[in-house]
Amino acid sequence: MQFRVQEILLVASHYDTFVLEEDGQLTELLLEEYRHLALSLRFTPHISPTTSATEALHLLESEARNFQMVVASPRLPDMEVGEFARRVKELRPDISFCVLAAHAWNLPELDELRESGNVDFLFLWQGHVKALVAMIKQVEDQRNADIDVLEGGVQVIILVEDEVRYYSAYLPHIYTEVTRQTGRLMAEGLNLSHRLLRIRARPKILLAQNYEEAWGMFGKYRDNVLGLITDVRFPVKGELVDDAGLQLARRVREQVPDLALLVQSTSKTHKKACDELGAMFLHKRSSQMLDELAHFVIDHFGFGDFVFKDADGKEVARARDLRGMIRALHEVPEESIRHHAVRNHFSAWLKARTEFELASLMRPRRVDDFTSIQELKQFLITSITDYLRQIQRQVIIDYATETFDEYVAFAKIGSGSLGGKGRGLAFVQKLLTKEWHETTDVEIDVPQTVAVASDIFEEFLAENSLRFLPREVHSMTDEEIHCRFRSGRFNHDRRTELAVFLEELREPLAIRSSSILEDSLYQPFAGVYATVMLPNNHPSLDVRLAQLLEAIKLVYASTFLKAARDYLLGTPHRIEEERMAVLLQRLVGARHGDVFYPTLSGLASSYNFYPFGEMQPEDGVAQVALGLGKSVVEGFEAFRFCPRYPDVLPQFSSVKDTLRTVQRRFYALDMVRHDIISTMPPDSNLPHLEVGEAVKHGSADMLLSSYIRDDDRIVMGHDPRGTPIVTFAPLLKGNIYPLPEILQRVLQMAQAAMECPVEIEFALQAGEDRNETPVLNLLQVRPLMVEQLTGDLDVDIGNSKDTVVYSDDALGHGRRMSVSDLVVISPKLIDRSATRQVASAVERVNRRIADEGREYLLIGPGRWGSQDPWLGVPVKWSQISAARAIVETDFPDLEVDPSYGSHFFQNITCFGIAYITVHNSRKVGHVNWDWLDQQTSAAEELDGVVRHIRLEQPLQVLVDGKARKGVVRGE
Repeated sequence: MQFRVQEILLVASHYDTFVLEEDGQLTELLLEEYRHLALSLRFTPHISPTTSATEALHLLESEARNFQMVVASPRLPDMEVGEFARRVKELRPDISFCVLAAHAWNLPELDELRESGNVDFLFLWQGHVKALVAMIKQVEDQRNADIDVLEGGVQVIILVEDEVRYYSAYLPHIYTEVTRQTGRLMAEGLNLSHRLLRIRARPKILLAQNYEEAWGMFGKYRDNVLGLITDVRFPVKGELVDDAGLQLARRVREQVPDLALLVQSTSKTHKKACDELGAMFLHKRSSQMLDELAHFVIDHFGFGDFVFKDADGKEVARARDLRGMIRALHEVPEESIRHHAVRNHFSAWLKARTEFELASLMRPRRVDDFTSIQELKQFLITSITDYLRQIQRQVIIDYATETFDEYVAFAKIGSGSLGGKGRGLAFVQKLLTKEWHETTDVEIDVPQTVAVASDIFEEFLAENSLRFLPREVHSMTDEEIHCRFRSGRFNHDRRTELAVFLEELREPLAIRSSSILEDSLYQPFAGVYATVMLPNNHPSLDVRLAQLLEAIKLVYASTFLKAARDYLLGTPHRIEEERMAVLLQRLVGARHGDVFYPTLSGLASSYNFYPFGEMQPEDGVAQVALGLGKSVVEGFEAFRFCPRYPDVLPQFSSVKDTLRTVQRRFYALDMVRHDIISTMPPDSNLPHLEVGEAVKHGSADMLLSSYIRDDDRIVMGHDPRGTPIVTFAPLLKGNIYPLPEILQRVLQMAQAAMECPVEIEFALQAGEDRNETPVLNLLQVRPLMVEQLTGDLDVDIGNSKDTVVYSDDALGHGRRMSVSDLVVISPKLIDRSATRQVASAVERVNRRIADEGREYLLIGPGRWGSQDPWLGVPVKWSQISAARAIVETDFPDLEVDPSYGSHFFQNITCFGIAYITVHNSRKVGHVNWDWLDQQTSAAEELDGVVRHIRLEQPLQVLVDGKARKGVVRGE
């Protein structure tokens, strides 16, 4: 619909204007008609009236108004309408000139106007503004037809009629039925954009007034003609021919045997010929002519329900929409399917519904192409099912209780923001639909998701007197905040929407935060807000609904908890600005006994901060773990590899290293305690199981190797002679599924689309047997902050005599800062079983330094931010918020890989924290512990394990990210 009539110049005498308007302004009448017909109100034309042709010409000459259409009455006070039309066309050849006769007695004297070529359309006003609407739509349809039909696949209805009084009556009725159909289809629209698109994709109605025009239209748009309505007597080569319509109908029938045809005439003698042609006949002098015309449009152009009939014409089933069509196809007898298929009714119905792509898939196929009607039936069911899934993956659907089902990929409750995670997920879903054309042994998908938009969060705050909570939270404990939210209630509409969602989806759910600030490029808020997982298997819907509502409240409450408030202190944002959307997502995995988990979960990045050997940072990196992704994102044991070099595994360089680094435990969802209401902490229903449990389930076969103790060697696969260990070797080396290649392609696709490095979270669920296609579900995609290199640092930073810390493995290019405060954890004194107490002590020191407005350097062993207390100090980001440089080193008895792959690491990189890793056993840098031990502590926590050092002369922290070197030394 590139061309729209938006400004109309009406030129009519005072009397004709009065007749046209009657008791209302014409623009207002037009507006009301557009509203009634469910047309787009954004394009309702505005009418500027004038009573003088001379004044009208002045308006057109001035170009002050951009008129697309001039409508004139037959009698003008100062000029003949034919002369006026000629002068308008000379002045503005692009404008449409139409004559609207207020009375039938004006028509005979206007016949010459049509032959002049200056008048585009002549209509008869029949007492209703519908005539003007039909005239406007006819102008638009004629102008837009070539592009919309030939390029866009829009359908065409051709009306052949040369008598003004008849087509002035026909067109308004046809447009009314077409727009009613459009209104019905709009109600089925997936979202606002999709509904507006269906308005624009309504069938064009093209008026032809002689044989040559009609055949020209048919020849040009033949593949998109929905039907033909023709008079019998009209001009052929300028002469009236009594059977011109029958000639046209026969010629059309030869070209398209199943096209819907209606022949109308003032003489009933033509009915026999119509029957022979398989065309419907309409008697023009019938008292019910217009009703019969409307019924033909509905019944034969595919409008309304699809009515399945048997060979005798008896109705056997009815389908209102595509979902109803699938249900009906399963039930109707084969003879009914044959009856409609041979007449191409399926394709015609789909075209009338603007489902052009699906219709074009069916139209070339004939009944004879199938070996049986059963095969045809399966083709129809499969085609419609696949199409439904495809189109609903491309858009975010407005959630509707009456249409939500298994075909809905991503729906939204409310009209607010999807939040950061929601945006990323919706983006990658659309990206997969448009860009992913790879053929692999693994299906790539996004789990079915419903987003509860951010305006529902605001609605909940307002309805439960929580709107001013941001002002109060600083004096409240986390438990008090949680209780305030748990005491709130959702209104009836929201409860109903969520109940219908749960009726449709009986699988385990992940309730994920998706705040409007989350997953932004510079502040990802990774791991700051709550995620709740629900088994969703209680026999009572009321219990499941209560669990879901409590889970959403828990996510809402996490917006204001202390961890979130502390995180926001390091950003330019305030807590009052944050708004929370929530994602209700089908949990990926399968049930194994009393627990539920996926084959593996992981995180992959298109940029590797720790390349090894020949790897380049741009080759990317992935971390995967058996079970739920909590193992990866919270820093527990996980398997790390480069998708481009999956065989380069330094952590498995020896049997000893392999046994030391393999995954020993995994997370799963408890499916037995299904009557529990979510409480703090939100992961209380996620047991941390021994890998041996997965071995018993048989769910880890593709991930296992076996350690043969007698030979002190590791063999790929599950060998009953040895101890099973999770090495992922069968998956990476056995080429069961091309996971590394798929991750490479997905990362490349996402990075190209987002124009920056990206990070994705995913989960793979393998089939129960090798013949079942595994599904790799993308759970999240977010931009990754990689600092741009602005030049080399011309400093040999490793040879300074006053070096306190040095490493060849550092992040944060160009980080130059002076710090006088150090928080140091002694590797010699720390007890790895007491790292949680160490985290609390660090938090106390951090709060003291932050309150003074200072920043510090943090030094300690193990993996900072790990949620496995045996691998490092399990601090949350809020507990070290004042740190601006971090050093990780080894425990005396354990070397731990860095924090990469965790939410904690996301925050380190995005806040621009200088990050230095020291491994003594690998001779990767050093820490001058002797110098640190000699410094006087400003304060000590936990018996000297945690020390706060304040220096008189500050230290300089310098990182050359390009050379990957970092140093801390005296200035």
